[in-house]
Amino acid sequence: MKTQNKIQLNSLKVASWNIEGRLTDTGAKSRGSSAQIIDAIRQLNADVLVLLEAHSQISLDDLKLKQQLIDMGYYLYNTLYKDDMHLRKDAYTPQLSSLLLSKTPVETIETFRLGNVRNAFAAIVKIAQSTQKLRVIGVHLDDRQESTRLKQIDDLSKIINQSDLPTVVLGDFNAMHGDDLWPAKFLRSQPIRLLASLIWPRIFLKVVGMATGDSLRLLQSSTNLHDADTRHQPTTTPKLRGYEWLPSIRLIQIDHMFISPGVQIQDFRVQKDGGADHRAIVATLLI
Repeated sequence: MKTQNKIQLNSLKVASWNIEGRLTDTGAKSRGSSAQIIDAIRQLNADVLVLLEAHSQISLDDLKLKQQLIDMGYYLYNTLYKDDMHLRKDAYTPQLSSLLLSKTPVETIETFRLGNVRNAFAAIVKIAQSTQKLRVIGVHLDDRQESTRLKQIDDLSKIINQSDLPTVVLGDFNAMHGDDLWPAKFLRSQPIRLLASLIWPRIFLKVVGMATGDSLRLLQSSTNLHDADTRHQPTTTPKLRGYEWLPSIRLIQIDHMFISPGVQIQDFRVQKDGGADHRAIVATLLI
């Protein structure tokens, strides 16, 4: 009688969170303070955490909270966005960075350009007590135009398809699934499009543009990845920097985690309000 070899699956808790640059002290006394963000990161307790809009320091050495993150057991890897500031006149700070926090060793990390407008990163992490590796790609796509996001997705797909390693791509895509999901379908309706042009157009017109679904369709048709969150739970709220008086109600899903066939989802959650307009997304991956 033959015995089947069992495949050993290794688990890793992976998360992504856009924190509106709040690791840089903004002087906030309560909601959104750097201390609150640090506390939320500690409670999240992810093995690998991708922070988008992490801080506005040019160098990681200038980040005052660096040591607190190291004390949590994290290795820190900084990637400057290097946005073209002639195009980003509406930005609240001259420059931003993404930050990879990893409690497991990082074998390599490289920076690449998406759509010739912003940097992203790809890292290969070693899973503790195993020989297995996971490729982690952290992205923050353009929030202004779907046409720019499509160019970024085209570049991203080429990076994804360069390797057969188990892969997770996560971050702020500034894009929704289209199809018949009600938030996107509602935002694409003619009355809402008209309303967006009249009321708070700087924000609403961008959001309406995120509802086409084209970017995420292109990603999934160009790669073998699929969305880790089959329920498509909302991740963002209107409680933006400067608009903290607005309610912290999750409305749309623009933060995503896409996984390759070599990765399984044991658990996926959208976290509670941690002090930014986005909620952290976190999954336990089996590799």
